[in-house]
Amino acid sequence: MTPPADTALPNHLQHRLAEGYDDTLVIVFSQVRVPAGKFGLERLFARTRHACLFLNDTANSWYLGLENGIQSAIDDALAKTGARNVVYYGSSMGGYGALVTGLSRQDGAIHAFGPELRAGHPGSQSRDYGIAADDPGLFDFQQAPRPVCPVHLYFGVYDPVDAINAAAAARLLPDARLHLLRSCHASHDHLYSLNLIRRIITTFSRDPETELASKGLLATVEMEDLEAYGLLAERLAAEEQIRPEDVIALSGFTKNPGMIRLAAEAAAASGDLSSAAALFRQAEDLVENDPVLRTLPKRWRKEIPLRRVECLIESGALPAARDLLVQTCDRFPVDERMAGIARALGVRSCETVSGRPAD
Repeated sequence: MTPPADTALPNHLQHRLAEGYDDTLVIVFSQVRVPAGKFGLERLFARTRHACLFLNDTANSWYLGLENGIQSAIDDALAKTGARNVVYYGSSMGGYGALVTGLSRQDGAIHAFGPELRAGHPGSQSRDYGIAADDPGLFDFQQAPRPVCPVHLYFGVYDPVDAINAAAAARLLPDARLHLLRSCHASHDHLYSLNLIRRIITTFSRDPETELASKGLLATVEMEDLEAYGLLAERLAAEEQIRPEDVIALSGFTKNPGMIRLAAEAAAASGDLSSAAALFRQAEDLVENDPVLRTLPKRWRKEIPLRRVECLIESGALPAARDLLVQTCDRFPVDERMAGIARALGVRSCETVSGRPAD
């Protein structure tokens, strides 16, 4: 596919239509932090035969207030391509855009990864970008029409925001197919690394459940557990005190490293750094000893030992913190945060970021 020049609407919505070679038009919504003139997942879809309409909200405002521009761009793309099949596709912010647009138009299948049906709630990425839970521009999922086309929603059950949104989707969109994944919020990246995304998008005719099961990625969890997990995390994100025991009591606790991390954070917030470090160690051991969990994105996996390092530092166990940091730097790419901790601890071997000396 050879994309023409960018077209910018008179607001922060940008779009680009790329020609294809079959009768499918994929509406691809960009995730956050994609700069103006660029579009999320361009390279991924460039290797398919589909025509693609790429959309980007360069203000990272969850596509709120851009509905008319989106509808106009889609209508124009349909007229130009003559496509008979439409697919709405996106991850995170893009997943929200894909879900609400697909539900509004009712003319194509939806594949949304980690969409926030509870946008603006504490701990959510949308809240980090200034979206309030009571924003009148948010889609009212309680009033969503019953979908006439397939709706596929993918949630990583190791992320509390994904978990509570999965529970919300089960309640508000009972006709949607929920794919509960042994993954984190970056489930799209995770599935891409396992070559599952390619299988799903090449024709959009394969059953995602079959593909996900082939890699052991389907999670068996209770919706009540996921909702309770998410609500506890929201309370902690709102700087309320939660008890680690309340997280530990969840029936899926021992198999869910995200729940174990939440219990660790609750312990750390209460000042029980010894228990927090032990819980982070429990989560790390679970991840490293499971062949599926070891395939999770590195940026998610390395957060666990790094938080343990920080707990060890705060408790005064500096030699143990230094040893763990060195081990972590040996296993994962060193970023600015890791280099900063290394400088504070005097660990010279961890002061290089991406092949260059840290600033």
